[in-house]
Amino acid sequence: MNNLSIPKHVDIAIIGGGMAGLSAAAALSEMGIKNIALFEAQKLANANGSSFGESRMYREMYSDPVLCKLAKESNKLWSKQESLSNKPLRKEHGLLFYGESWDEETIEGSIPGAQKVMDEQNIPYEFLSSEKISKRFPIKPKDHFVGLFEPSAGAILSDKAIDNWIQIIKRNGNQIFEDCRIKKINEKDNQLEIIENNSVAFEQLIVASGMWTNELLENIGLKLDIKIWPMLWAHYLVEEKFINSYPQWFCFQKSKNDDGGLYYGFPVLSRNKNDIPRIKVGIDWAPPNIIGIDNKSMENPFMDPLKQMLDDFILNNINGVIACDETFVSPYTMTSDVNFILDKPKPNITVFSGGSGQSFKFAPLIGKCLAEKALNKYCSFDISCWEINRVMTKT
Repeated sequence: MNNLSIPKHVDIAIIGGGMAGLSAAAALSEMGIKNIALFEAQKLANANGSSFGESRMYREMYSDPVLCKLAKESNKLWSKQESLSNKPLRKEHGLLFYGESWDEETIEGSIPGAQKVMDEQNIPYEFLSSEKISKRFPIKPKDHFVGLFEPSAGAILSDKAIDNWIQIIKRNGNQIFEDCRIKKINEKDNQLEIIENNSVAFEQLIVASGMWTNELLENIGLKLDIKIWPMLWAHYLVEEKFINSYPQWFCFQKSKNDDGGLYYGFPVLSRNKNDIPRIKVGIDWAPPNIIGIDNKSMENPFMDPLKQMLDDFILNNINGVIACDETFVSPYTMTSDVNFILDKPKPNITVFSGGSGQSFKFAPLIGKCLAEKALNKYCSFDISCWEINRVMTKT
């Protein structure tokens, strides 16, 4: 990082170079706003943050009707971004919710809850029996499992989306500083104090710093009700003959002993360095003993039992899998109701947090709302469900 290039004053400063910070900076740039600086403590979309990787899911299949409506609006914005960039940022291949059908809501919803909302909002889907699932996909469901297939869902090509936002930001003359850690928010002087004794004054500030958010907000008298979940995901090598057969899927199972029961996976979207096709899969829960309240939660959490559970599930339930190729642990910043925080708690400070691993699908909407709040504009969407002072119920 060249410290000499850091400006002394910016109109809008953004802390955090993940999905939220970049999409906000891109939205502001598209509005014609100049003199924006985004500060990322490491590299953009680095492996220690929650925006790392090649893919994220998009869908409208939600048990929450509000999130379903917001997902629809976000998909419109994704389409607009693809049109303006003249490049694909998503890949439509459908999404299968399958597993046990019971009324309790999980962090990803439930099968009956999603079916109810899709019926109410006229979202096309197919209901599949266990037999139909196994005939259509290389999946081995239990006899009592059922499924919902949403054909219009798919994968966001997240690395390409990030590249697109970077291009928009730079093309409009705004700046991104990597390896630039913010030490402190000086609210009295409206300044950011940067490691290596630099500072930058701001008119408006957006804080989108993931698991480091409370560390920064503490100095200005704010503390968010968030926890950090270390979440395991991996790439598994698969046989060539199955490359066009795997769906995108969530598996819902009731927790049993140490197994939280929720797993997910993608179709083949890439190959490893040896040109072997691979699928991305993961565990969608974290055991209580590794959940923490700050970034220390990610300091070598003991993941071996989870790796074994993921291995057992994938090898026993998905056909054509050869072996695990590589594993990763990403931080999920979670609120108690598993919804996001996007609000403006101070006259010139806007905050996004609680991305919970499922915010990428809302990225264009999140970025637009952060930009509008920073500019004191009327928000284009009703995001009252993301207000900082809402009453949260624990999941």
